[in-house]
Amino acid sequence: MTGRPTAFKLASVGRSARAIDVVVTSAAIALVAAPLLRSNAPLDLVNHLWIVWAAGKTFIQAGHPAFFINTTTQGVFNPWFAFYGGTLYELTGAISELIGHPYVAFAGVTVAAIAGAYVGTLSLGRQFGLRGLIAHAPALSVVTSAYYITDLYGRGAWTEFIALSAIPPLVASGVYLVGAPRWRPWPVAVFAVSAVILSGSHNITLLWSVTMGVAVLLVMRLALGHPQGHVYRRLAMVAGLGVLAGLVNSWFLITDVVYARDVVASVTTTMPTGAVAAFDSASVLLDPFRTWPASSAFPSIYVQVPDWFLAWALAAGAMLLWHHQASRGLRRVWVGGLLLVAVLLAIIVDNAVWSDVPYPFSQLQFPFRLNGYLLLVIGGVVLAGALALQQARTFERRRRRLRNLQLSLIAVSVVSVGLCLWQQWEPSTSVPGYFVTRQSAFGSPNVLPSSWYAVDPYNDTRAPIVAVPAGRVLTINPSQVHGDRFAGWVDVPPGLEPIQTNIAGGDYVVQISGLRRLGRNAAGFTVVGRLKKGRGRVHIVVQTAATGAIVIGSILSILAILTLLAIVIYTTIRGRTTGRPTQADPSPSEA
Repeated sequence: MTGRPTAFKLASVGRSARAIDVVVTSAAIALVAAPLLRSNAPLDLVNHLWIVWAAGKTFIQAGHPAFFINTTTQGVFNPWFAFYGGTLYELTGAISELIGHPYVAFAGVTVAAIAGAYVGTLSLGRQFGLRGLIAHAPALSVVTSAYYITDLYGRGAWTEFIALSAIPPLVASGVYLVGAPRWRPWPVAVFAVSAVILSGSHNITLLWSVTMGVAVLLVMRLALGHPQGHVYRRLAMVAGLGVLAGLVNSWFLITDVVYARDVVASVTTTMPTGAVAAFDSASVLLDPFRTWPASSAFPSIYVQVPDWFLAWALAAGAMLLWHHQASRGLRRVWVGGLLLVAVLLAIIVDNAVWSDVPYPFSQLQFPFRLNGYLLLVIGGVVLAGALALQQARTFERRRRRLRNLQLSLIAVSVVSVGLCLWQQWEPSTSVPGYFVTRQSAFGSPNVLPSSWYAVDPYNDTRAPIVAVPAGRVLTINPSQVHGDRFAGWVDVPPGLEPIQTNIAGGDYVVQISGLRRLGRNAAGFTVVGRLKKGRGRVHIVVQTAATGAIVIGSILSILAILTLLAIVIYTTIRGRTTGRPTQADPSPSEA
């Protein structure tokens, strides 16, 4: 495990090997992405598509990323992007407006995520010395796994899927940056973009991926012993780069962290009961043929771990890693990976633990969501098994054993690809009412699609509830909100009594001029009053609030973007002007 890092170079053993890598990689990505060509999609995927479309419209109107969606049913200045997926939605929406085809932008970003997951995992194996087609096994175990496919095509959890897919390229580029003699612009850019996407798309995935990252580093530390001092320095540099990339999302993340407990969604907790809990049993998770619980109302969801690949990794490690010539470090990594698998399985299966899980971990919602990390850890265990098989060629005299392991890995890969294809296309995914045409997302950016079912998740809960007399209503037309600002003369009920509005955001994200904010109703919509007694039209301005969190967040985002650009430019210039690495640079084998 001490070969020279070759991140983002699929192979360095010749043109034919490189061509084979490209063909296999392209085929795997096409296989997983093919269902995006279907005209129908699960409800949530259509909802995400609508949000992307609406975000693009708002972005163009405002001239910058904005917090709000404005609709006829869930109000205006609804701060969706202040609390959920801000950067991913705004970036994809901006691309859709730029090219004029929202679904092409949406599907393009999704395919890029699939490619990132596959190539990132493949690159990691190459860096650790895997050669030939066996290096594709860990990547296949990730992208063909049941939960990876379920996340996108079963649940339609697009933001979670994108965040999960950003982890392999983040890890692969991070490993390169720790061990490379000097930093180069391409790995730096891949690491930064992956970190931005991971931290700017799905809050729950960000929380748990950081937690899992710490656990994996601890396991690696225990497995491989005390690293040399320069490795700690490089780890600190990579961690600093990751924090800097995360700060790109400060424009919404700081607001999210500071005011997360002031919106309706903050009361959401893990739900290990009923139809949801049926997925958490060991009999379902370890079912090699991908079935769903008969008691469940969700026949499009499959949560099985990559059972076939896990079984192969167990067999390969048990047969090869206990030879006295086998790598001691590789053996420890294999054992540590299996321990993480066991811990994750135990947490998912034992629903009793969730009654004691503290905030914000309690917002996981579904215990089977941890399958996203299970499939990544199992991919790592498969990588360790593949390395053990490759290493065993130097000391294992029983060639038949090695040949059998190679053939069984081919069989496991074929079976897993077949199950993946079946899961993507099998008839039960056409559940009436759950899968709808994706074209239904493009009605109006101010009217929620028919697939929508979320109820005011980011409405205010902090302001006091104020009773409003019947008939005293002020409604702002969503189509008259220009990006993140409304200004105009409106008909306001006379007198100083409270008036109900359709403004969804609290005073920490929405500023109102021309009227005074009194509180909210039970649903979280703002209640206002006139500044003075009278009647007639009033000129009001509603816009993004200039709170400390929002201002500081915006400044930090700009500074982080500029700093990352400076680092990429610096590494580019340094790479062109610097000759051989200095002795102070860590060699790949040392790292």
